[in-house]
Amino acid sequence: MMIHKHDLLAIGNDRLRRLATYASVSVAVILIIAKLVAYFLTDSVAMLSSLLDSTIDLLASLVTVYGVASALRPPDHHHRFGHGKAEPLAALAQSAFIVGSSVLLGYEALSRFYHPHDIQNETLGYGIMGLAIILSVGLIEFQHYVVRRTSSMAIGADRLHYMGDVLVNIAVIIAFALHQWLGLDWFDPLFALIIAGGLTYSAYHIASHALHVLMDRELPDEDRAKIQKIVEAQSSVRGIHDMRTRSDSDRVFVEFHLELDADMTLRQAHKVGDVIMDAIRKDFPDADIMIHQDPAGLKELRLDEQIERDAQSGNHNKHS
Repeated sequence: MMIHKHDLLAIGNDRLRRLATYASVSVAVILIIAKLVAYFLTDSVAMLSSLLDSTIDLLASLVTVYGVASALRPPDHHHRFGHGKAEPLAALAQSAFIVGSSVLLGYEALSRFYHPHDIQNETLGYGIMGLAIILSVGLIEFQHYVVRRTSSMAIGADRLHYMGDVLVNIAVIIAFALHQWLGLDWFDPLFALIIAGGLTYSAYHIASHALHVLMDRELPDEDRAKIQKIVEAQSSVRGIHDMRTRSDSDRVFVEFHLELDADMTLRQAHKVGDVIMDAIRKDFPDADIMIHQDPAGLKELRLDEQIERDAQSGNHNKHS
């Protein structure tokens, strides 16, 4: 069996994606150990918030490892659509963990307002935060390269998480500096509260995106319009209806009914379908496409019409 050049490139990309996930886990573990030591030595609640954020980073990185590994597994007898939905399921668990950590962090920060503690060993805190920023920025640059090479959605999301981690680390440095220069204890818990709010907001977006994938939410309107335009650009196409789309991890699924001349042979209809699928994959390389060819003018119950009727009925009920 001959191995084509693009197959070799695909194998290289798979290894690159795995390497990016391992690098993410390694950085998270190093930072957790360093920040745990720094928290006990500085007694800073802002440092605690950064420690919790790194712990969440580790969980997110493990989710990415699992998600990427699942996405690379081929379909089997029991999962003919693949294993992509394992990633949003894990992301929901991740978002729940983030919210729980944020609540604990918020409680600790509020208690520090009433029972303030002096920050100790600021120099050590600066050093740990500097190390965290350097490692995170290096990882972000590597992930950026991997996303550019592979278009991995999971690694792209993990990259955004570490970009947020850099901002958290900078916030901790500012809290240390304000305490050291101005001697104000309340900056430390204030920054922790702000970070807890930011983590909760991040959890909301993670859960929202995961639910959209699990509930088979349609692709954005501009993507659907682009697909329809590609289909209608073929001269032999007489119409398109009942298009359904969804995303699943790194892939998109597209299916629609294609209206063709009634006297077209099955072989010709098949050829038109192949041309359309190749055209769609130029804009959606990993698309899983299913086309049902219909003779133009055929009267049948259509999903588009049913959705429109239900929408109008819903609007009527709101106004009645």
